[in-house]
Amino acid sequence: MNTFLLRIMTPEKSFFDGAANEIVFSTPEGRIGVMAGHMPMVTAVAENTIEIRDGESTEAKIAAIGQGVCEIFDNTIEFYVDSVEWAADIDLARAREALERAELRMRSSADRMEYVRNQAAISRALARMKAANDTIGSLPDIS
Repeated sequence: MNTFLLRIMTPEKSFFDGAANEIVFSTPEGRIGVMAGHMPMVTAVAENTIEIRDGESTEAKIAAIGQGVCEIFDNTIEFYVDSVEWAADIDLARAREALERAELRMRSSADRMEYVRNQAAISRALARMKAANDTIGSLPDIS
């Protein structure tokens, strides 16, 4: 199976640096899948989940990923994002509490900047919750 080099980086750390044979992630226009040999491109990354398949397992590795940029070139895919964490490391109860706090702040704020910050906090909490438990049917699609 053909593989490519995948790198996922945040300002604080290198999160993933290894081989993969398929990834699926969200852009502002929707979900896309990328395999080895993909044409070169640069795209925005939307907060959601990223699925990484490495060919060693039938199960995808799932992570919650924040906003950023993805560059595809020479069989290499690099993500530069503001946050990322493995689904297994997410405290689902804490993510739910963060969602509730952000929704409450959003309802009580008239300030436009505060509204945008709360909207980002809600998106981040939903992405974390989706990554932690992708089988929750009641979560809205954040693609």
